[in-house]
Amino acid sequence: VGVCSYLLVSFWFTRIFANQSSISAFLTNRVGDCFLTIGMFTILWSLGKKKNYKVFKVSKNKSIKFSLLYENKTETLHEASQFNSISLACAGQVREYSSFGPYLAGLIEGDGHIAVQDKSTEKKVIHRPKIIIAFNIHDKPLADKISMDLQVGKVISKPKEGHVILQILSKEEVLKIIYLINGYMRTPKIEALHRAIDWINEKDNSSIPCLGIDKSPLDSNGWLAGFTDSDGCFSITVYDRKKNGVFLRTSVQTFFRIEVKQNYSREVTLEQGGSSFFYIMSEIAAFFTVNLYTRTRKTKDKVFYAFVAIAHNSRSHEIVRRYFEKFPLYSSKYLAYKDWCIVQDLHRGSLSKDNLEKIKHIKNQFNSKRKVFDFSHLDSLQIK
Repeated sequence: VGVCSYLLVSFWFTRIFANQSSISAFLTNRVGDCFLTIGMFTILWSLGKKKNYKVFKVSKNKSIKFSLLYENKTETLHEASQFNSISLACAGQVREYSSFGPYLAGLIEGDGHIAVQDKSTEKKVIHRPKIIIAFNIHDKPLADKISMDLQVGKVISKPKEGHVILQILSKEEVLKIIYLINGYMRTPKIEALHRAIDWINEKDNSSIPCLGIDKSPLDSNGWLAGFTDSDGCFSITVYDRKKNGVFLRTSVQTFFRIEVKQNYSREVTLEQGGSSFFYIMSEIAAFFTVNLYTRTRKTKDKVFYAFVAIAHNSRSHEIVRRYFEKFPLYSSKYLAYKDWCIVQDLHRGSLSKDNLEKIKHIKNQFNSKRKVFDFSHLDSLQIK
């Protein structure tokens, strides 16, 4: 590096200033190498002579993940705890599902729940952390596919309540989900994930890291698609414009909205992003280039406060479509999204009578009015 820096800077060797700078660059690199060497020997000295570290490859595909395991000379790998063996196996499997991790994290942060028993409980029965994901009753095919392809949990239908749940209870299956979503969460629900990891680390004497909030751009992975499948909504409005009681024309508007409550139910540290959903909702609103709104709803004696981001114009609609073409939806909202796009295409330019009738027909079987559900789009969901 030092030689390359010297040759690069002193390319114009006839310039005295360039020649002096190249010597400075060379000396700087040599000083850096000196301290790097000192640091390496310091590490070796601090670790001691009686300890060694082995690196094991735990992935079969090109995305290689290494796990660093400590081992004394008197220990063998076969004497490692059963939990560490499970952790390594999960880590190897997780690499196969890594692209699905952000989507699943968004899905859980929307309609999921990570239940963790309080450490200070006086109950004699110890319950391990569990993960429950709720789906609309029409989205059972999605719940079944996730359960079957990931080989986790049990899908329980509750038609009277209008939903199904994917219940994940076993130790190995919960670990698999944790490894999948760890590092991809973006909301205050990360507190529940960290609480579950702390519980497992303490009870099983393991060392799963509590990765922080994912601060990568929203369009870099499928997190927003999963969050939308939980808390997003597409809508179509057809109405007659009138002036002084006189009909002018029929107008069509399309909206995409995400609405979540304002605050998380538990205290969340600043390192975890805080208890408010303001940060992530502001990021979503900025991504769609729209304003962030607050909403207050009163139901009997209760008052609910929410943040709302609404894509309502052509610019934000283009961003929505570009994102979901790259990272598709997989619930029945995918069907609503496709109809939503068709309505926008029919509405481009002047609205003809024929196109208006097509739009009205789509609206009459939109969202809650839909009777036929085609989940063939799930064929494109490659979880493994």
